[in-house]
Amino acid sequence: MLLAAALPAIGFAQTASESETKAVLQIAECLADGPPQDWQQLFMVIELPEAGSSSGRARYLVSSDFAPDPVPYIPCDGKKPAQILMDARSEQPAERRGWTGARLVIHRSGRFDLNYDYPK
Repeated sequence: MLLAAALPAIGFAQTASESETKAVLQIAECLADGPPQDWQQLFMVIELPEAGSSSGRARYLVSSDFAPDPVPYIPCDGKKPAQILMDARSEQPAERRGWTGARLVIHRSGRFDLNYDYPK
């Protein structure tokens, strides 16, 4: 798929670590299975009840040419993409592992944004 071909070429230009970039590549394979053909951005939003939780809530959204506001969609698996990112925490530096929320946005161009929320 176009997305899988584009990400390896530009994925390392991100501010994400190498392990996060590998995780995003795995996640992208699943997220790119199911959105409308005219998709522009794919979103994965994870909310954890507390830092270090092993489970939480994951939502998947897509924006497209005809629906610029993100709408829910179902990727290849409702749990696998979020679990991949949560498993990648073990390779993050200790000060970055305690996140309670994560937002991954994959752009059709292959660029991605990965942001975390931390407790106050």
